[in-house]
Formats: sequence, structure tokens, C-alpha cells
Amino acid sequence: MPLYDYHCNRCGLDFEVSRSIRDSDVPADCPMCNIAAQRVFTPPMMTFTRGAARESLHSPPTPSSSRWSHHGHSHGPGTKPHSH
Repeated sequence: MPLYDYHCNRCGLDFEVSRSIRDSDVPADCPMCNIAAQRVFTPPMMTFTRGAARESLHSPPTPSSSRWSHHGHSHGPGTKPHSH
């Protein structure tokens, strides 16, 4: 399920809520204040390897040639490859 970011205007807490896309517009209560928090838009994370942006303009990636990072996330520099 997707994660949605929220910000509480009372206490300043930033938190995430996991819910279905169908419920994406349902308000979320702050876990600290128990008041309705404001949903914050965050663009989806996209990671390209060198040259992938140019290649993607000419042909869509196939599962075997995809240049996207695995599972839409990265563990930063110096981490070893792994499978989830």
C-alpha cells in the first residue's frame, strides 16, 4: 500500500500513513495531538542510472532492461545489493 505524508499544524509532527489509493483523501489524525493533520504532497521517487533518461525517450524499459532502482528505493552509497 502507498504511504502518504501528513503534517500536524498544532505540534509540527510529520508522519506517514499507509492506506489504499481509494482512501488517499481520507483525513488522518495526528498520533500526538489527535487532530486532523494536513496531507503533504510529495512527488514519487524516481532514480535513473547514467544514460537511462536518454534511453527511456527512445523505447520504454522492459522488465529485463529496466534502469529503475529496485522497488522504488535506495539504501544509499556503500550498501551491498540485496533482494527483498
